[in-house]
Amino acid sequence: MKSADQKKQNAFFKKYNRTDAVLLAVCLLFYLLFPILDGPVWCKDSMSYAGMEISREPFYPMFLALMKVRSGAEISGAGMMRTVIVQSLIAGFSTWYAGYVIKKTKNDSVLLQLAAIGFQFVVSLLCRFAAIRSSVYTDCIMTEGLCLPLFVLFSVELYLSVITEQKRHVAWTMALSFLLLSIRKQMLITVIIMGVVFGWYYIIRSRKIRKFGVLILLLLSVLSAGKLLDRTYNYVVRGAWIEHCHNSMGFLCVLLYTSDVENDQNLFTDEMLRALYLDIMEQADGEQILYPWAEPGWLSVAVHFADSYDAIGYGIINPVVEGYIGENFNYSEVEAALKYDEICDSMVRTLLGQKKGPLIQVWAYNIWRGFVNSIARATNLLSLYALAAYLVIGGMALYLIMQKKKLRSMMPQRTGAAEYGDRTEQIGRSLTFMFIVMTAVVVNSLAVGLTIFTQPRYMLYSMGLFYAAGCMMAYDIVSLMRAARADR
Repeated sequence: MKSADQKKQNAFFKKYNRTDAVLLAVCLLFYLLFPILDGPVWCKDSMSYAGMEISREPFYPMFLALMKVRSGAEISGAGMMRTVIVQSLIAGFSTWYAGYVIKKTKNDSVLLQLAAIGFQFVVSLLCRFAAIRSSVYTDCIMTEGLCLPLFVLFSVELYLSVITEQKRHVAWTMALSFLLLSIRKQMLITVIIMGVVFGWYYIIRSRKIRKFGVLILLLLSVLSAGKLLDRTYNYVVRGAWIEHCHNSMGFLCVLLYTSDVENDQNLFTDEMLRALYLDIMEQADGEQILYPWAEPGWLSVAVHFADSYDAIGYGIINPVVEGYIGENFNYSEVEAALKYDEICDSMVRTLLGQKKGPLIQVWAYNIWRGFVNSIARATNLLSLYALAAYLVIGGMALYLIMQKKKLRSMMPQRTGAAEYGDRTEQIGRSLTFMFIVMTAVVVNSLAVGLTIFTQPRYMLYSMGLFYAAGCMMAYDIVSLMRAARADR
């Protein structure tokens, strides 16, 4: 026999009404309109995925191959259209599912359902009509086309994992994390997010240490499965049992940007590495893409760093290091890639000895820009808005926590304990969802801010969910105020 709690948890997904069906159709049609009207968008990074370059994670090249985006040396227009249609369908479903789950876990509130869907729509419309790129990511041949909607599904399933403790939601959360980190290495953040959320829920709140230990083993299994897929893919494609390469170049760009040649050249004991370092820095300084050339001010430094990042990495590091390898070794593709990583790894370890003042400043500015881009757009004015928004959300969360404690203390003393219990449960769900969203914002901002530049493309994963979670909390505050009036 199923317990009452299990029956209540399963009831979340037993009834689909006509409104749900209509909204699903609307969500699917909304995202399908972009490839129908605009057609698929080929981006700067698209060829590296379609061409299965050794620097790329395995899943998206496999997905493009399945869609037959490339046939030999030719780019298939039909394959591109199939790709963006599939991406759009996944985006439509994930948007609908987020709204549906929020509705079913928040007293069947259609208003919250529409808000959750609406915010996801707004993020897409901003990308299409307000951003410089003028296209939605699901309409592009790039990893974000899959990562953005799958991350929404991941966040919702993680939320359900916590509030229901059902194994199927834990399994879906783990599976989505595996897919995401196999699409894009940035999505290793999903493992950290799960670790933080499960640690908070099963160690701090419910004291279920054994269950937390099992979940940690599952997280390690996800990481191992990702590495196994990466190696298997490269073995099939290249005959080499290796993971994808060029992972060190990104962090090397950060260290080079803040490096002081006069002091840091003395850190190198290997003459070959020193020569490569000096060549890179001379070119970078000539192009004025190093930290001393940035205008003063946090946003100016962050933007200058972002503009310099690819110029340093792809414009200077790659030609210099790959040129050196090509001139001095007769290597295969795999051997050259491994040598490239060896050189970059050595330069990273050496440059970690640089004076940390400029590096810490760039990190701080870059991370804050990530926080702003996670919910808005990084300008001086909108950075103030972002600060205010985070403070308001923090204040709302503190108020709800205090009210939840108050309701719990009143339950034994009042009639209608079930009603009070339902109110505390509703508050708990809103706080849980916001905690998951804010954990994602913090982890992503820190991870990206420390290793790459925090442009909107890397940061907007939780944007729609942040405002949906805010609406859930506002819904509870309004409900508490109405209940307080009724009790007088």
